Amino acid sequence: MATEQSNARTASTSSNRSNTDDAMRVGSTLRRWETPVFVAATLAALLHALDDAFLNRQPGVPLGQHALAALISVAAATVALLTFSRSRPGVRAAIALVFGVLALVNGALHLVHATDVETSGSDVTGVLAVGAGIALLVLGLAIPFVHRGEGGATGARRWGYRLAVFVGGALIVYAFLFPISGAIVQTHKYREPIGAPPSNAYEPVTFTATDGLELAGWYRPSRNRAAVVLVHGGGGDRTGAIRHAELLGRHGYGVLLYDSRGRGESEGSPIAFGWGWAKDVRGAIAFLRERPDVDAERIGGLGLSTGADVLIEVAAGQRDLKVVVADGATAESFADYRNLDGLDEGTPFYLTLYTAARVLSGTGPGRPLKDLVAEVAPTPLLLIATGRDVPSELGFNRIYAEAAREPVELWELPAVNHTAAVHERPRAYEQRVIGFLDQALRKATRSSSQKREPSDRP
Repeated sequence: MATEQSNARTASTSSNRSNTDDAMRVGSTLRRWETPVFVAATLAALLHALDDAFLNRQPGVPLGQHALAALISVAAATVALLTFSRSRPGVRAAIALVFGVLALVNGALHLVHATDVETSGSDVTGVLAVGAGIALLVLGLAIPFVHRGEGGATGARRWGYRLAVFVGGALIVYAFLFPISGAIVQTHKYREPIGAPPSNAYEPVTFTATDGLELAGWYRPSRNRAAVVLVHGGGGDRTGAIRHAELLGRHGYGVLLYDSRGRGESEGSPIAFGWGWAKDVRGAIAFLRERPDVDAERIGGLGLSTGADVLIEVAAGQRDLKVVVADGATAESFADYRNLDGLDEGTPFYLTLYTAARVLSGTGPGRPLKDLVAEVAPTPLLLIATGRDVPSELGFNRIYAEAAREPVELWELPAVNHTAAVHERPRAYEQRVIGFLDQALRKATRSSSQKREPSDRP
């Protein structure tokens, strides 16, 4: 019996020693591969960044527009590659995780485009970036496991390290990873197919933005000599404004709905915050002014979400728009966010978000909307604010309504989703929006007629 117990203990000891040896061999193998895996994955992600910036940039985009973003990517990768092998395990893990998340977010947009739409442009290196991101994430999670127990720290000190890592990691995720990932999405969203016009009433058209980009859209000719520029939201294209176009068309208005730069079939790089879109709107107004079915003094604008922000910007700088309906204006910049909430716990997130978007897009915002809206008058302005899924929209529009000068109206719909009043309150929306446009554009017509009529007075 004693012999059997002794043999069992011996076998158990041998088994434990064997398991320990196996773990040590695995750990040793992983240690040897840490740096090669990091180098290969980082270079693959960097290749995609350079491909996006220079080789397969969007149509109409100049060579240097994304040069700053590319330079920062090269600099960050170079520093990481030179210091990775000499850094502590915790630092190596953090670097791998950060690089992995950013590579995966960027590449995932291309993977979705390649699988759901078509493979084009930088999609090939984008899919490669997905693999690189996954490899970096696995590496970042494996490093702490492989190097656990190294350094001989006491139990209390190890728990202190863990607490510091948890707090520091949470701050990095909130103030760096989340907002930069959001900026990547806002500046890299892929184009979706546009398809055919809603009906034969629309004709495909192209026109030029004031900086030379060629934009594509549909135009529905006017039956009442008036026309409306319809500007979609930041993440969409012209197809998201079809319901609004149909409403305007039923009342005889000419309607120009188009893809803003970087969206749909238009040239340029996408930027969902609407930076640079004012040049598109000015090109759209110039297109309408040349139409034989349109009175140049009867052109208005209807903008949705980001499109609403952009129309406020355009109306503040010129008087070609005789009326503006801003449906769902919110924030176009960090300055707009600060005007609503001041400096609070959201400041680090939004500051990083907008700063990263400036770097990635190669462009930037205009003046704060609160300042611009005060310069829209005497152009009539209707602000439509919903509040169900974007509660801050009500706050933004109250600020804008207070800053604006007459004539301005604020229509609050707290139980309606963002820019969805045309669907959720169709009768009220039709009555309010068409009534506002009719009143403003009839005044514009009378004004222009009076200017053209010769005077009988001596």
